[in-house]
Amino acid sequence: MIACVLLTLLAAAKKKKPVFGQLTLTGDLALDWMKNEMEIIIGKVMIGPMGAFPEFNVPDWANERTGDIGVIYHANSYANPVLVTQRSILRALEIWCVEQEAKGAETLVEKKGSGQRGVLIIKENNPTLQFIRDLEKGKFAPYELKES
Repeated sequence: MIACVLLTLLAAAKKKKPVFGQLTLTGDLALDWMKNEMEIIIGKVMIGPMGAFPEFNVPDWANERTGDIGVIYHANSYANPVLVTQRSILRALEIWCVEQEAKGAETLVEKKGSGQRGVLIIKENNPTLQFIRDLEKGKFAPYELKES
């Protein structure tokens, strides 16, 4: 009886994964989907191969993709990061990151999981990016990136 009580107390005292803080039920970080006309005040951008994002709850269909994906963090730390798999956004986003790096934005390369990802960090004067696609051109119309 005492052993059962002690085991219960030890189990309760173990550090568990937090329920809040952008976590899914599996304990992985949650990601939002890129949607048409989405506006994001940029805090951080990460681009790299699928294996370089082990901490995120990436859907199975994205795991089967080859090539790079991106994760965009809002300047507001309470908002979920946004998963980017669309090639048109990734191309435009990478060009935008190169421009920001040339202007002096902080960049680094992180080794995570089975790959490396490039990271761009915006600490002040966070720009707003809007991701738009013309739905009249069909469901596979490319996205365009607009900065404001």
